[in-house]
Amino acid sequence: MVTTMAKAATTATPAATTTEQHFHRWRIDEPNGQLSIGTCKTCGATKEFKNWLSDGDFITNEEHRVSAAA
Repeated sequence: MVTTMAKAATTATPAATTTEQHFHRWRIDEPNGQLSIGTCKTCGATKEFKNWLSDGDFITNEEHRVSAAA
């Protein structure tokens, strides 16, 4: 006895979105104060970027040497 099952055809339609999904490609203005404005080349979105690093944002060479020796 042979049993045949037909597969149901399904078509998935993407959900309608108002914004295109992409990786932002930021063009960041020249440094002027603590923040610079970045504008996405693709969609025109804007974002603020810091022009400085706080002390906790990086590890010094000495800290690299100490952690490597441990």
